[in-house]
Amino acid sequence: MQHEPEFNPSSHATQAGKPARKLYLPESVLDAAVKRVRWTFDTFTEVSVSVSGGKDSTVLAHLAQQEAARRGRDLHMLFLDQEAEYAHSIRIVEGLMTLPHVVPHWYQVPVRMTNATSYGAQYLHAWDPAWEGEYVQPRHPLAIQATPTPTPDRFYPFLDWWEETRGAGAGLLIGLRSEESLNRYASVTRHPGVPGVPWTSRGLGGSTKIYPLYDWAFEDIWTYLGKYGVPYNRVYDWMWVKGFNISEMRVSNLIHERAFKSLATLQEFEPDTYRRLIERVPGARTAALYAKERQVYSAGKLPSAYRSWLEYREFLLDTLPLPADQVQVFRDRFAAQAATEPTHRQQVRQLLLGDVENNIPVKAPAPTTTDPREKWRALL
Repeated sequence: MQHEPEFNPSSHATQAGKPARKLYLPESVLDAAVKRVRWTFDTFTEVSVSVSGGKDSTVLAHLAQQEAARRGRDLHMLFLDQEAEYAHSIRIVEGLMTLPHVVPHWYQVPVRMTNATSYGAQYLHAWDPAWEGEYVQPRHPLAIQATPTPTPDRFYPFLDWWEETRGAGAGLLIGLRSEESLNRYASVTRHPGVPGVPWTSRGLGGSTKIYPLYDWAFEDIWTYLGKYGVPYNRVYDWMWVKGFNISEMRVSNLIHERAFKSLATLQEFEPDTYRRLIERVPGARTAALYAKERQVYSAGKLPSAYRSWLEYREFLLDTLPLPADQVQVFRDRFAAQAATEPTHRQQVRQLLLGDVENNIPVKAPAPTTTDPREKWRALL
């Protein structure tokens, strides 16, 4: 459990606008994270942590709450409840929100979530006051259900609002780990929010975002949860039993573009959640039946009626039941992308998911290299 060290001003490992180099020191990531959390409480007049019910934010919330208790300080805890959540996630959040020294900010306010399971209902209007049936998860007595002024009704604008309202002097702890992608690593270390502290970035309203777990590995998270007996989301156990790989083990809103495959096993694990979800969200039942099928959502296999992914893409653009302006968004986006079969396959996936917002971007093709056989042919 080694980690990338704090920035050493005497030997610059970074240049302006470039991510920090990875260096390793004989200090565990746990020791480093504890120091970073303590530094956060030393530096900022208000400290908050965002939680989701997932493993990373659970570890960070546990570390932060321990430090808050040690100092007799408040720890503000944010959870934007998206309604279409696992019941097990709600239990974890409830447990964290009721710990000593925690000030709960559990929001169950109207917010629009993209619905990857339906063309006709592209959004779930979570906590819609006009909904007359059961919500996917019930209202909770700890939750804030109305605010003096309306809050943003989309996920990331809501988080921006939260940053801005905390203001200067606020340290916002976030359980992001750079191991999950190089883009995340670069986004954390490229522009430090505090000079010389690469695991920070600037927040809105003068706030500062802090990433104490940015150099933790997947195994470090589970070592901490097991070693210290921290309650964690049992959805992960179910995913392990069902053969999910590491990248698929995501605990989040159940119906967005990166999580809907979990619907295929939801009925087995949380039947009550499944029942309420299919009654509440158009398309959820279909996704539960076909989420892991290779043609309906994943574009894993080209249908036999088409000779290429490009031909299939054009058929979908002409026939999908989407508004004309959204079809044009897809056409304009695709026109600027590479004209290759791997690119066309990814474009088909976006169309099958109705991903107008580009939440799963099409990856640019890798640079082509000369076939070594061609080099040999030239020599011979």
